[in-house]
Amino acid sequence: MYTELLMGALVAIASPQDVQDQEVEVRESRTIEIEIPAIEIPGFDIYIPGFEIVVPGYSWDYDWDEYEIDFEGFEVSIPEIAISLPAVNVDDWSWDDDDWDYQDMDTDTTFDVNPNAVLGVRNHGGEIVIRTWDRNQVRLEASHSSDDRVKILHSESSVKIKSEARHGHPDEVDYEITIPRTMAVDLWGFDSDLSVDGAQNGVRAETMSGDMDLRDVAGEISLRSVEGDITVVRGRGSLEVNGVEGEVSVLDFDGNILAESIDGDITLSEIASDKVEAKTVDGDVQYDGTIRDNGRYRLTTHDGDVVVSVPENVNATVSVATFDGEFEADFPVQLKGAEASSKLSFTLGDGSARLELHSFDGDIQLIRR
Repeated sequence: MYTELLMGALVAIASPQDVQDQEVEVRESRTIEIEIPAIEIPGFDIYIPGFEIVVPGYSWDYDWDEYEIDFEGFEVSIPEIAISLPAVNVDDWSWDDDDWDYQDMDTDTTFDVNPNAVLGVRNHGGEIVIRTWDRNQVRLEASHSSDDRVKILHSESSVKIKSEARHGHPDEVDYEITIPRTMAVDLWGFDSDLSVDGAQNGVRAETMSGDMDLRDVAGEISLRSVEGDITVVRGRGSLEVNGVEGEVSVLDFDGNILAESIDGDITLSEIASDKVEAKTVDGDVQYDGTIRDNGRYRLTTHDGDVVVSVPENVNATVSVATFDGEFEADFPVQLKGAEASSKLSFTLGDGSARLELHSFDGDIQLIRR
């Protein structure tokens, strides 16, 4: 639903090619409060991070202020979605030609780089594929129309790539880029599928519409998408995933995880972590991984089921809360609350880890692995 509102607004403003700058007033925030006295459900927060979207030739600001639904402590908050036109402005990204040696690039070129530099790519539409090798070089292959050109800004600390058009914004440009595996990666796409294989020094990626696929990655990883599935296979470090409409799937990851979605399932499998937090509004949450001593694990959903695979000989204090659902464990547990209650707790082993499982409208299930 949120994606349809966003895309409808973008289509409405992006249709003409030559219009004057426009200003859109910020909408007043609203609060919806619903009292459900029968149960206390612990705090539950979901947020959509800010996104910046670029359509050349326009200036339009839209702020979606905080909307809150309060179920006596069970809340869903969407602080803001910001759309800024016409410039891309992502942290330290700058296109100051005075500081860079730039040149028009052919569709296939290779050049030397500092292997510890940062690769940045900005693409309006088209696929971005990142591969790695052991050379201190970048190979850039781009497929684009004759009206577009690919521009590179190259310094000792970074390599920045974007496309330009003679008139308006560029058409679809597909990139295949091979980089040293020690380079950090920073990607942005409006209508782009993003793929990264082998990057070992961190990945940051944002897209409005498109799927993300990361494999064999390491470091600090931050992924944000409004409309598209996000998949991470084999990784280590720290992982933060924020999605609006699409599934989040993580397989074989070693490190702390924060995974959030508005409309999509979250599946975490073969996880080795001391700290995991996964929360979605409309979707199921599944976790299969370690529950380490003194670890912290919080899995929550508003409209969906929570399923957790529990290892043998685990030490954890488990709290379970559901408003309109059932709790089931396929192994014996000694409940501290009444079995028919919607809020339960019990201890496994010495109880050193904390495992919180919450669902407003769904079942909660524990499976012995």
